[in-house]
Amino acid sequence: MPWSNQSGGGGGGGPWGRGSGNGGGPWGTGGGGKTPPDLEDLLRRGQDRLRGVMPGGSLGGGKSVIVIGALAVGVWLLTGFYTVAPNQVGIETIFGRYVGAKGEGLRYNFPYPVGTVVKPNVGQVNSIQVGFRAGVGAQARSRDMPEESLMLTGDENIVDLDFEVQWRVNPLKASDYVFNLQNPEGTIKAIAESAMREVIGRRNIQAILTNEQSSIAQEVKEITQAALDEYGAGVRIEVVQLVSVTPPPEVRPSFIDVNAAQQDAERLQNEAKTYASREVPQARGKAAQVVQAAEAYKTQATADATGQAARFQQVYDSYKTAPAVSRERIFLETMERVFGSVNKVIIDQSAAGSAAGAAGVIPVLPLNDHGGRGGSGQQVGGAAR
Repeated sequence: MPWSNQSGGGGGGGPWGRGSGNGGGPWGTGGGGKTPPDLEDLLRRGQDRLRGVMPGGSLGGGKSVIVIGALAVGVWLLTGFYTVAPNQVGIETIFGRYVGAKGEGLRYNFPYPVGTVVKPNVGQVNSIQVGFRAGVGAQARSRDMPEESLMLTGDENIVDLDFEVQWRVNPLKASDYVFNLQNPEGTIKAIAESAMREVIGRRNIQAILTNEQSSIAQEVKEITQAALDEYGAGVRIEVVQLVSVTPPPEVRPSFIDVNAAQQDAERLQNEAKTYASREVPQARGKAAQVVQAAEAYKTQATADATGQAARFQQVYDSYKTAPAVSRERIFLETMERVFGSVNKVIIDQSAAGSAAGAAGVIPVLPLNDHGGRGGSGQQVGGAAR
């Protein structure tokens, strides 16, 4: 101790000394008031108690070192308690060897340097940008990375493609993430970029720019996840999102013109198909109508010809049986058809040669034409027509 614990002369008794006028301690004792606690006395009592605890009543010796060492070891062991947050997993190691993973709550492991605890965050979603770097702040602009974004398509064109990969640590394989991945960001980025180039190399540029972007993102996600699982990375890919898919800036205007021409060609083809789908059925309907009319005329003409042939055959058969009667009947039928629609005059042949022959002409009253055209017939040279 830097001062003696025994009461000495006038200058002893502590760092402030013991005077007869001011008492012990820095405050003094004057005025008959109550004296403050004696610090030297308190220290002396504490040393006495410590000597009582120590073997032999002394602070020296090997046993004292053992006790002090035991206390130090106890304090060191107490530092092994740690807390795991809800979004963390505690990965415990002893002498560098993995011994287990602990969930949230208060946990214990041997403290450093015997044991260590790594607590990866399994709830945080991390993002990796390929082909571009987003700016910081609302006014910042993203920066293009052409060495990452320019890719060769299956039809030997070049496309400028920016995409983003979102991932997080797999809670069930957090130990693989801690021990198997030295550079998680670089590894995931390299695998995702390689998978994207593989997928783009199997497709034509027109499909990439139009209707296959969602299938491309899904296929890249599956390929990346399969590669990371094969490496035992302990990482789960959440989303692969295509941010921008465009032709390279050097050929973008020409590509837009070509694309517009292709769209015009498709539009004209669609219009032609629409016109054809409207006109072809109409033409087919008209053709079917003409064919049906021709078939009907054919059937009618054939039936008429067959009937006339059968009628002629019947007439001929009758004529062969009685030629005179047949001629007379044909003559009468013919006369009936001829004179059936004309005015008729009856001439008396017996009076034709007499002087009163004019009185032998008797016109027939056309009752069917009464009130319309009518006439008494015409007589030329004594004969009526």
